[in-house]
Amino acid sequence: MLALQRFQPDHPTADIIEALARDGGVIIERLLAPEQLTRFQAELNPLLDATLDCQGDFYGYATRRLSGLIARVPTCRQLAIDPLILQVMDAFLLKGCREYQLNLTQAIRIGPGEPRQFMHSDGLMFPVKVPGSESMINCMYALDDFTEDNGATNVAPGSHLWPEGREAQEDEIVRAAMKAGSVLIYLGSVIHAGGANRSAAPRTGVVLSYNLGWLRQAENHYLAVPRDLARELPERLQRLLGYFVHAPNLGSVDGRDPIELLRGPVPGESRFTEFLPEEIRGPLAEARAAMQNG
Repeated sequence: MLALQRFQPDHPTADIIEALARDGGVIIERLLAPEQLTRFQAELNPLLDATLDCQGDFYGYATRRLSGLIARVPTCRQLAIDPLILQVMDAFLLKGCREYQLNLTQAIRIGPGEPRQFMHSDGLMFPVKVPGSESMINCMYALDDFTEDNGATNVAPGSHLWPEGREAQEDEIVRAAMKAGSVLIYLGSVIHAGGANRSAAPRTGVVLSYNLGWLRQAENHYLAVPRDLARELPERLQRLLGYFVHAPNLGSVDGRDPIELLRGPVPGESRFTEFLPEEIRGPLAEARAAMQNG
């Protein structure tokens, strides 16, 4: 029977990575501790209660969405740098970049009567192919139980390996049912969709996604997260928000690492700094010496 593999949080990460590479999606059951889940719900639900329904054929008409969660929902700050999640991101995204970043933070509450979303892959967001690497990876956290009837994410296992343009048939789609506090990790290239909610109550999930460090982020974290708050965050999260230079020299400010802006004023007489990968420094120095001696 077609299904996504399920793991406990303490399972060897290598097995999780292997299953994700094979199927395009895995479920980590109850990654959030009960008190963490309760706090997450308390922080997020009042914000969604005050949010209007979307108006669009892709986003839905009985669905509510809320972004900017690093600033608005403190628990997301912890989840974004969860060690298990980052180990999985390292295994996939560092094949295509030197450093990856947080792409999107979005709560999605699917209301009763919402039909299934259009089956799609998020890789369409980036019109570029990176051989051997994913452009992005999603983590869908269940704040309610995800069931067959209330809108559990639909996933076509293995579809990340299909020829371009192939569509998923109904018998190739599974519903990622999972208990609240669990997380569905799925590759950006896998075909998926928000499920139809045929129940009498809404279901809420939160997507934290990561992408290659040289791509544009779906969410502008520099504006979504006030700088005063960004200064107080752990450095790992600051860098995930985009405060880093992707070598060589992408994202600098006056030749400096932008993370310095969070640590205080940059000296007025600061010099431009090169952010060159180690493998380039040696040959570049040799070439310069040869030119000087020539």
